[in-house]
Amino acid sequence: MDLFHEIRQIEVEIAKAILAGADATVGALKSQKTEFERQLQLAALKRDILRDANNLAEDSAHILHGKETMFDDWGRELTRIQSQLGISFESKTGDAISSQLQNEIRKLCTDREEDFQELKKSCKINFHI
Repeated sequence: MDLFHEIRQIEVEIAKAILAGADATVGALKSQKTEFERQLQLAALKRDILRDANNLAEDSAHILHGKETMFDDWGRELTRIQSQLGISFESKTGDAISSQLQNEIRKLCTDREEDFQELKKSCKINFHI
């Protein structure tokens, strides 16, 4: 149903009813026209909301991708630090520090990945990251 066409048709009917002196018909037709205009406004609002939601989702996807890259860089830096600490201390102390740091890195990375996946699910959008 083309609402614009319906509104134009009602306007023609209103003009005919005014010429014929049918005041009751004019009121009913104006009411019908108002309802079609509201439907047009509602459809326009729905389109705007969908467009804005899609834009927000796209922006969020770019932000998430940037954060994921940042965490990858962070993980590499921690691994580099772990390696340097292992070399800097005596063998037993260096091994203990390296092992402890490796466990912490693994835990943080696992937690970060779980949080990231949960965030993507909460957006209810299939991000291609």
